[in-house]
Amino acid sequence: MKKRIVGWILTVATLAVIAGLLLWSYTSHHADLTSEAASGAAIKNPAKVAEEGGEPVVTLDDDVQERMGVEAEAIAPMTRRQQVVAYGALEEDSAGSFILRAPLAGTIRGNADKAWPAPGENVADGAQIGQVEPRLTPTDRVSLNDRLVSAQADLEASRASLTAAQSALTRTRALNADDKNVSDRAVQEAEARVATEQAKLNGAQQSARLLTAALASSRDASSESAKVRPPNAAERDVPTLSGAAPGGPFASVPLELTRGGIVVEVLAHPGESVESGQPVLRVARFDKLLARVDVPAGETVAPDLTSASIVPLGNEAKPLTGERVGFAGTVDPKTQGQPFVFRVTDLSGALRPGLSVTAYLEAPGPARSGAVVPRPAVIWQGGKSWVYVQTANEKFARREVALEDPASGGWFTRSLKPGDKVVTRGAQMLLSEEFKSQIRVEDDDN
Repeated sequence: MKKRIVGWILTVATLAVIAGLLLWSYTSHHADLTSEAASGAAIKNPAKVAEEGGEPVVTLDDDVQERMGVEAEAIAPMTRRQQVVAYGALEEDSAGSFILRAPLAGTIRGNADKAWPAPGENVADGAQIGQVEPRLTPTDRVSLNDRLVSAQADLEASRASLTAAQSALTRTRALNADDKNVSDRAVQEAEARVATEQAKLNGAQQSARLLTAALASSRDASSESAKVRPPNAAERDVPTLSGAAPGGPFASVPLELTRGGIVVEVLAHPGESVESGQPVLRVARFDKLLARVDVPAGETVAPDLTSASIVPLGNEAKPLTGERVGFAGTVDPKTQGQPFVFRVTDLSGALRPGLSVTAYLEAPGPARSGAVVPRPAVIWQGGKSWVYVQTANEKFARREVALEDPASGGWFTRSLKPGDKVVTRGAQMLLSEEFKSQIRVEDDDN
C-alpha cells in the first residue's frame, strides 16, 4: 500500500513539473512574440508603395511629409525653338593673352626681393619682374662711336651758340638801358634766343652722356678687367642724371608687364641671354574664353544664329551664354560637321582651355512647347532622370523625364505638362522610402 501511494505522489510531482515547464515555455515564447511585434511596429515603414498606371506611387500622410520636408511646386510653361546639340572644348582667347618680350639684347636679371614668376602664378598689371642688362655688338659700338662724335660736335656748337646769344643779350640790355637805344622787344627776342640755345645745349649734353655710358657698358661687358677711361673735357661738362656718374654702366631696362594675368609660359629665366624682341613670359586671362564646337554632320542650324547655350563639363548647373564669333578655321576630320566658335564670359575665372563643353544651337523648324523642370527636382536612378509628380495630396508618382535643353534654373522638357506639381525638396527621401518598402516586402516573403 505504501509503495502505491509513493508511486502516485511521484507521478503527480512529475506531471506538475512538466506542466510548469510547459507554462514557462509558453510565457517566454509569448513575450518574444510581443517584443518582435512591438519592434516591427516601431520600424514600420510610414510610406506605402504601389503600382498605379505602370508608375511606382509613394503614399505619405501630411504629418510624414512635414517631418521629411517634402515640398512640391507647379512647373512653368516654356517655348523653345528647335535645337541642335554640338560638342567641343574651350580654347584660349588670344585677346586675353599677353607676351612680354625683351626690349633689347642683353642678360636677364631678376628682382632681389621676389622670385621669378612660375606657371600658374597670378601677376598684376604693371608688375616689374626683373631687368635686362644691355649687350652691344661690335657693329652697335661702331655706330655709337660715330653718334658720340656727332653728339660731341653738336655739344660744342651749342655751347658756342649759347655764348654768342648771351653776349648779344648783354649788349642789347645795355643799349636798352642807355636811353632806350634799342626797344624792349629786341631785349625779349635776345632773351628768347638765349633760352633756345640753352635748351639745345641741355639736349646735346644728355645725348653725349647716354652715348658715353652705353660705350662704357659695352667695354665692361666684353672684358671684366676693362677699365673706364677718364672723361675728356667735353664729357666732364656732361651733367649726370638719376645720380649716375658720367661713363658709368648703362642703366638696365626694366621688364614690366603692361597687362597682368595667369602665367601660362615661362620662356626665359634670370641669367639667360636674350635678343631684342625675344619672348620672356606669356600671361593670359581666363575670364573670357572661346568655345569651339562641331555640329554633327548633316545637321543644320538657324541662319540667324547669334548665340548658344554652352554647358561646360561638371558645370551643368551653370550654363553659359556664348556669343557667336564665326566659323572655325578648320573642319574636324572625325566629325565632318560645321565648326562654330563662340566667346563665353566666365567671371569666376575657374574654367580653363581644354575643358569639354556641350552646346545647344538653335535650328530651323517650328517652336516646341513644354515646361521647365527645376534642377533640384531631378533625381538619377539606373542611368535615367526621374521626378516625383504629386498626383494627389498624399500621393507621389515617380516619372521618367527627358531633359532636352538647359534652361534658367533647370531643364526644358516635354515629358511633363505646365502646371504639374513636382517635388523640389525631399525627392531623394521619397526614393529612399520607395526602396525601403521593396526591401521590407522581400523580408516578408522570406
